[in-house]
Amino acid sequence: MSLKMDSKLETELTPEEVSEHNSLTTDEKIERITNMKFELERQTGRGTADLDQVEARMASINMALSRLKDRKD
Repeated sequence: MSLKMDSKLETELTPEEVSEHNSLTTDEKIERITNMKFELERQTGRGTADLDQVEARMASINMALSRLKDRKD
């Protein structure tokens, strides 16, 4: 079964799940995770996110991006 990537589902996936998704290209995965990072930074700027949660999510995003970029090279 193919997992449809829409905006609602995208917000429910973790960065790790996006990085391991089978039907997306590496560039699509990097773009989606980069968008997650941007959204997290935006929420942080508004003060609507808990600092511990932000740090954990950012670490997860950075690890997933690093893995994808290493695979791409």
